[in-house]
Amino acid sequence: MSTYTPKRIKMIVFSALFTASIVAGAYVTIPIGPVPITLQTLFVMLAGLLGGFRTGLFAVMLYLLLGLIGLPVFSGGIGGFAHFISPTGGFLLGLIPMVAIVGIGGKKPSNTVSQTIVTVMQCFGANVALYAAGLPFLKMRLVLDWKTTITLGLLPFIVGDVIKIAAAVVITRLYRSKAADFLGVATKGDQHVDS
Repeated sequence: MSTYTPKRIKMIVFSALFTASIVAGAYVTIPIGPVPITLQTLFVMLAGLLGGFRTGLFAVMLYLLLGLIGLPVFSGGIGGFAHFISPTGGFLLGLIPMVAIVGIGGKKPSNTVSQTIVTVMQCFGANVALYAAGLPFLKMRLVLDWKTTITLGLLPFIVGDVIKIAAAVVITRLYRSKAADFLGVATKGDQHVDS
């Protein structure tokens, strides 16, 4: 008997769409140093917020797998294992805890003020996790001191990250219920239950 139920097929389609969005976001690049500015993290946050933990994680893992096997899905149109051990490799691996943090909280469809605050905090925590993975790797690979690492790998991105968090929160408020309906997520009162 096939395990590909309509709900599971929708989850795969949703994940694939977000994988494609993450790839597209990686191509929107502003090179400012060893770590470029991209829209990649916006779509990673949305994958978790709109799809929930499993769907978002699947989208990110598929993205990383495509890059690992050599498809040109990373910023700059490159791919391959070498990118994982490059100075930005820690940021790639940091996408996993990033989507996990927002995905765990991506189950409440309400647009209350308290839920919006929770979403903002989850996006903030997800970005902290990304930098916690990326900055030490950047420091190690480029043999930098911490001051230089933060100057190159964190400070130029703060304003952009705030804008991406704001965009993710607004888009989530607009589309979370629609995404839940598409994925067939059942509701119990105010909370979605992702089966």
